[in-house]
Amino acid sequence: MQIEEIEPNERRQHERRVLRGMSQLQFGKHPAMETRTMDVSISGLGIIAPVNPPARTQCTIRFVVPIDVDRNVTITAAAVVTHSVYTRADDGFKIGLMFANLPAETSALLQRFIKR
Repeated sequence: MQIEEIEPNERRQHERRVLRGMSQLQFGKHPAMETRTMDVSISGLGIIAPVNPPARTQCTIRFVVPIDVDRNVTITAAAVVTHSVYTRADDGFKIGLMFANLPAETSALLQRFIKR
């Protein structure tokens, strides 16, 4: 009997691009906290944060995307935590966020950045 290796399900459904910078994460009415962006797609954002939120937690994320050489756009989006895992290398929790109800204009800006 041969045992086949099963590839883990890939969570990413859209192309991503590295995005290193500061961001602000907010849960409900709690004060926003500083986080660091890792990568972005039209459907979500990867960040490093000092907290470990449970999956399915709703939040708001604010981050800056360099659309052109001389143009940065600040995006504020509703999101949902998909996963959170501690990473010693990054000294924090690597959190996957999925955007919720992202406006078409914002999606277009993100797509422009990703394809650049």
